[in-house]
Amino acid sequence: MTIEKIFSEVFGLPESSIIDTLILTEIGSWDSLAHMILITRLEDTYQIQFSGDQIADMKSVGDARKALLAQGANI
Repeated sequence: MTIEKIFSEVFGLPESSIIDTLILTEIGSWDSLAHMILITRLEDTYQIQFSGDQIADMKSVGDARKALLAQGANI
């Protein structure tokens, strides 16, 4: 599963709109619960564990991609 697919499913957006510059707080369906669902889906899919700092710093799709790469995820 791709990062775009995960974001699409969690936030109900078309995959084509999931680009690195997309800011999470600008997504209408974003809230703290959706953010934690996103984190859980990413961790489960890529078999990694984000640090608290990585979760707090995740403000865009690009931030999520960088955090995954930093954890050694094959995305």
